[in-house]
Amino acid sequence: MSTSRVKLTKSFIDQLELIPAIYRDSEIIGFALRVNNSYKTYIVEKKVNGRAIRCKLENYEKITLEDARILAEQKLKDLSDINFLNIKSTSLKKNDQPNLNEAFHAYINHHKLKERTLGDYKKVIEKYLIDWGEVQLVNLTQQMVEDKYIELSKSSYATANLCMRVLRAIYSFSVKYYQNKKNEIIIPMMNPVAFLKSKQLWHKVSPRKSYIDTENLKKWVHAIIEYNERGQEYETNKDFLLTLILTGFFRTECESLRWENIDLGKGALSFINTYNNEEYILYMGDFLWSLMKKRRNQIKGEWVFPSMKSETGHIVNISKVRNRINEKSHIAFTFQDLRKTFNFVANNLSDEPLFIKKTNEKKATLDVNKIIEHQEVRHKMNKIEQEILGYYRDQLIAEMKNN
Repeated sequence: MSTSRVKLTKSFIDQLELIPAIYRDSEIIGFALRVNNSYKTYIVEKKVNGRAIRCKLENYEKITLEDARILAEQKLKDLSDINFLNIKSTSLKKNDQPNLNEAFHAYINHHKLKERTLGDYKKVIEKYLIDWGEVQLVNLTQQMVEDKYIELSKSSYATANLCMRVLRAIYSFSVKYYQNKKNEIIIPMMNPVAFLKSKQLWHKVSPRKSYIDTENLKKWVHAIIEYNERGQEYETNKDFLLTLILTGFFRTECESLRWENIDLGKGALSFINTYNNEEYILYMGDFLWSLMKKRRNQIKGEWVFPSMKSETGHIVNISKVRNRINEKSHIAFTFQDLRKTFNFVANNLSDEPLFIKKTNEKKATLDVNKIIEHQEVRHKMNKIEQEILGYYRDQLIAEMKNN
């Protein structure tokens, strides 16, 4: 079989007779056209750990040259990432092939995934791709992937994209991980998910906003106020989420608030800034001040947001509650989103800082200017509360004063 290196073009390929040969592309090294007696096929070639590997992409008649180049670049990248020595492979009998469930468990056992990432992966496999659990990877076709992607896209582009990214990662890992007794790969190296890009099927999903906008904020607050959970004393989770969005605190800062951090006489809340390790004072708005008084009348322990189930004694990462609020309000939010929502509202109302260094507070007892500054901060905090809570604010303040 003769070989040659040329610039592959459609006109060049069309005029080739069906005489066995390989024509290697001069622009993408590793990309080539293989001609047999009956058909023409796009392929890629690369040496991996001293082993020459050749992979079929697709027959010439089935995809365009442009799509073949996209596939070739992706496949060559995949091959470059492969290092058979870095993964302890498993040897299988010649006819054994892993199904998706088996491949998934092998994948998570060999990757240190964050808890949230692992949860997302499990949801993909156990919910969205559950009907493929017993399907062997070798039997996953491009058409199956395309059909599944189109089906999932009808409900959510973001979910469809996530599912295909997870499937792509598991498949690529499995190519390297599963081998026969001769240490030969047994799964085709051409990832079926790669064709979604070549066929331009991937949906572009706009980045999620990092804060809750004004329109959705009303729905979110309504869902929080109306949220009625069983087995939760003193509305701790609800009050925690409201405190988070009305202070701009980090989740862990808010979770670990102690009553020693709160001066109910002055309506002030002290905390350590995690960036510079300095102590600051935040003068609470009237709603949050009333909320803290209510909680103090109910709670006698050291934590503002206690938990009987937590080892720390205070609540820790109430993601299940957040997810229930997500479903109730139809607004997906993270704890970090609440912090950014506070900052967004505060910055729109004023550029003046809301947090005062504790060192200044100690000198402020008889300083008229400092007293005025503190009053101005509380006035701004009341405006922020009004912007976030809307008509609920005054209603809730009145209810807490009457109870």
